[in-house]
Amino acid sequence: MLVISLLLFSVLSYMMFYRYFPVRTKQWSSLEVTSRYVVVDVRDYQDSSKEVCDNIVAIPCGYITRHYHDIPEGPIVVMGSNPIECNVGVRQLKRLGFQVEGYIIIESDKKCNEYLSLG
Repeated sequence: MLVISLLLFSVLSYMMFYRYFPVRTKQWSSLEVTSRYVVVDVRDYQDSSKEVCDNIVAIPCGYITRHYHDIPEGPIVVMGSNPIECNVGVRQLKRLGFQVEGYIIIESDKKCNEYLSLG
């Protein structure tokens, strides 16, 4: 019984750490992001598909492991609608070997072209 309790506690602790513990990546402002960076939008498709955004790869967190090969080479900036979404996205991309420079938080009702100017 003790072993099962410890195992259950370990699994729950890992899940809480993975989701809520902040990643060691800097939060950026929208002005710091230039066309030099690959922006990966990890918001849900309902939020990210409101407008076609140039130079932005839209892959929600749940699909990163399946579609990571669609992400071009280069330093990555993750764009999400809340810190939890950014944490999960950054952790998945780092685990797959990508160089994640930072993340930005965008409100879910904003369109990415209104928020970012990647000129």
